[in-house]
Amino acid sequence: VDLGCGCGEDGPSGCDETCGSTQEWDDCGECGGNNSSCSGCTDTEAFNYDVNAIINDGSCESTPFGNDPDTDCNATILIPGDVNITIDGSPFDIGSWIGVFYSDSNGELAFGGGAEWNGETTSIAAWGAEAGMNNGFASGEEFTWGVYDLESNQAILASEVVMSFGENSYSCNGLSGLASLEAGIIPGCTDSAALNYNPDAEEDNGSCCYIA
Repeated sequence: VDLGCGCGEDGPSGCDETCGSTQEWDDCGECGGNNSSCSGCTDTEAFNYDVNAIINDGSCESTPFGNDPDTDCNATILIPGDVNITIDGSPFDIGSWIGVFYSDSNGELAFGGGAEWNGETTSIAAWGAEAGMNNGFASGEEFTWGVYDLESNQAILASEVVMSFGENSYSCNGLSGLASLEAGIIPGCTDSAALNYNPDAEEDNGSCCYIA
């Protein structure tokens, strides 16, 4: 008797209606799928929220740099409302992010703490490494600063950082404050003969002034 797949064999099976198939519909409605086509971050508060995802795959991140380390001690860095933060010489946009980074066991920068800039006084919790682990800042390790520019959607390392008090390095329960931060290219007058020569400028912006 031909049941559809040869003499004595069952007819086409599985969601793909193929002889001998065991394929099933996944939760995304895809035949033979593994739920990946509709998986992602479903937390609307997360930075990488995926509006098309219906299955949470655990990838949600609370900042553009990733999630804060989960360790047992931190230093506090005060970010005052009048802090001077610039990217390529332009003021920092509301909604952009500030972060500090440590060197991991591979010698690569890893996120150690950060804050979203809202134009008001805030602070960063910089998390220290636990004993015998490399999951945060080592005692005395210098903070590497970076910003996430909301306008360009880019993470940029700071080229110059000035602290208002305390050290630009980690200590458990330490306290320090940020005065200014420059990221990207610093524009200004690069002609040393000009009245307003800026030795820190990396790109001339045509602002040089001279005695007539």
